[in-house]
Amino acid sequence: MAQKSRMRGFDLRQIEYFCAVARTGSFTKAAEDLGVAQPTLSEQIAKLEKVLGGALFERLNRRIDLTPLGEAILGRAQALLEDAAALPEYFERVREGVRGPLRVGAIPTIFPYFLTPLLRGFTGRFPEVDLHVREGTTTELVEQMLEGMIDVAVLSLPVEGAGLVMKELFRDPLYLAVPETHPLAGEAKVQLRRVSEERLLILKDGHCLRDETLAVCDRARARFSGQFEAEQFLTIFELIRAGFGVSIVPEMARGLSGGCQLIEIEPKASRRIGYVRLELRYLSKPLEAFTGYLKEAAEKRKR
Repeated sequence: MAQKSRMRGFDLRQIEYFCAVARTGSFTKAAEDLGVAQPTLSEQIAKLEKVLGGALFERLNRRIDLTPLGEAILGRAQALLEDAAALPEYFERVREGVRGPLRVGAIPTIFPYFLTPLLRGFTGRFPEVDLHVREGTTTELVEQMLEGMIDVAVLSLPVEGAGLVMKELFRDPLYLAVPETHPLAGEAKVQLRRVSEERLLILKDGHCLRDETLAVCDRARARFSGQFEAEQFLTIFELIRAGFGVSIVPEMARGLSGGCQLIEIEPKASRRIGYVRLELRYLSKPLEAFTGYLKEAAEKRKR
């Protein structure tokens, strides 16, 4: 412990003086090269030797040679100076470039359908961003954001929470999904009251799409004969194909709907897709690049 504490007592200036003497082989020449008085240089070398617990130079007449201790630390000392000299350029690159960690979260009804297809393009454009992604419910993601575990969440708006910045990206239309053999399968539009006697297939509690689905049904005054709760869309679509019931699904999940018919709900219904970040959190270059990439993708989707 004593040695560890003692090692904290030197600074880069002393290392610079040591390397200069080793390079020139002279205290006088090193002082001239550095533009300092020789007594000042000698004093700092002496302090460094005291911290290290041994002499760094042997003074033989007019010749200055490194001691074994001096030879042992010279390479490391030169590397420290090179690293220190490179710091300003590195900081400038960090300031101007897009690099560093980025932690992104998304809800299950958005992650595989909207976010996942974008990840390869984003990492290709910004290869120096260390991207981490995670899936969770809206409540989980907001809590993780407030705790500093993620930087941004892609989800359905709005969300509750103080100090949050919310940005809508696009509207994701909601459709009534029925089996291809259903009497309404050929309809272009449908009022939900026409399927009031059906079984409603719905995601389990905790998924925001569940709440949005029930809100759409309440506005339409649609009362279903029963409900069946599932963890994911895959199960819901399989049940629809089997004729077990109907569901309300988003446009972005259309790729799973083979064997089902998606019918536009009248009046039209949709959910707001966007991202949320902390208002007071530093807007890093990776986060700024990612939100810009989301906006770009949303504009392409609208077109």
